[in-house]
Amino acid sequence: MTDDSRIGDWQTIGNEFAVRQLQGAIDRGRVSHAYLFTGPDRVGKRSLAMDLARALCCSRTTSNDGHVPVPCGECSACDRVRRLVHPDVRLINVNTPTSKDTDPDAAAKRVSISIDLINDVQSESILEPYESDHRVFLIDGAHQMFIEAANALLKTLEEPPAAVRLLLTAPSQSQLPSTIVSRCHVINLRPVPIDTISDALVSRFGATESDARNLAALSGGNPGWAIAALNDPSMVDNVRESASRILTTLTGGLEHRFNYARDIGNEFRRDRPGMMNEITRWTEVVRDIALVKHGLGDMTPATYDRQQLDALAGRMSDDDIGRALAAIEETRDAVNANALPQLAFEVLMLDLPDLSG
Repeated sequence: MTDDSRIGDWQTIGNEFAVRQLQGAIDRGRVSHAYLFTGPDRVGKRSLAMDLARALCCSRTTSNDGHVPVPCGECSACDRVRRLVHPDVRLINVNTPTSKDTDPDAAAKRVSISIDLINDVQSESILEPYESDHRVFLIDGAHQMFIEAANALLKTLEEPPAAVRLLLTAPSQSQLPSTIVSRCHVINLRPVPIDTISDALVSRFGATESDARNLAALSGGNPGWAIAALNDPSMVDNVRESASRILTTLTGGLEHRFNYARDIGNEFRRDRPGMMNEITRWTEVVRDIALVKHGLGDMTPATYDRQQLDALAGRMSDDDIGRALAAIEETRDAVNANALPQLAFEVLMLDLPDLSG
C-alpha cells in the first residue's frame, strides 16, 4: 500500500485505490506496458490516464528524502502533457486526424477509430522518446476501433517497444476483443461518492456548497459530468427533463411504455452516449424513490416533481424497487452486448412493476 503522503499531484477525483495502485507501480518501476481503464462515462478514465502520462513524463528528479512523488504538477513536462503539447504523448480518439487525411474536415466526421490511426501509432511507437523515458499513446474510447484497427493494435500490444506505454479507455471490457483485454492491465473505475465530488467542486472549481451538492447528487458518481454541468446549466435542465420522462413512464400504461421504448431505441442510433446516460438516469430515479421511501428524501437532488416522487415511493415496495434496479442493469448489459436498443428497452418496460392504476 502506497503512503498517501508519497503520492504525486494526481488530479483524478475519487477512485483513490487506482491512484495508489499506479503510484505504487511507478515507485517500484513496474509500470505495465498497457493499461485499460474502464468505467461509466465521465467517471474519470481519461483523467486517470492523463495523470499516468504526466507521471511517466515528469521531469522532477530530486526530493528531500530521495523519494520522487510524480507527477509533480509543477514542471514544464507536466504542464505540456496536461495541454497535450508534449512530444512524447499522443491522444488518439475518433476525431484525431490521420497521416492520410486530405480532407481537413474528415476527422470531425469520423465515428470510429480507423486502422489508419492505429497504423500511425505503430509507426510512431518505434521511434525513441524525444525528452522523457517513455512514449505514451492514450487511446480514448478504444471500444470505438474498427475490428481491423483492433487487430492492428494487437500486434503492438503483443510486442511493444520497451519505451512505449499504451493507455486505453472504454466503458467496459466486454466492448473490446478479449485478445486486447488480455494484454492490458485492467483498472475498473467505480462511481465516486457524492461528498468527494462535492468537495472537489468547491475546492477546485469555486462552486457554492449548495450548487456543488446538487450537481454531485445529479452526477451519478461521475465527476466529469458535474464539472461540465457547473459551466453548462442546460445539462441540469436535461437531467430534469429525463427524470420527469422516467417518472411519467413508470406510471404509464403498457402502450405508453412501448412508445417510450420505441423513441429511446430510435434516439440510441443517433446518440449512444446520451442513451447510456438515460439508462443511468433510470437507476438514479429508482434509487431516489428508495431514499424517499425510507425517509431520506433530503439526499435527493432538487430536480424532481417531489409530489410525484413521494407518490411513487408510497406505491413501490422494496421488492418492486429491487426488481426494477435488476431489470435496469440487465438492460445496460444487453445494450453493451449490442442487443437491439428498442428490444432491450421493451423488455425493461415489461419487467418494471405495473404502477399505472
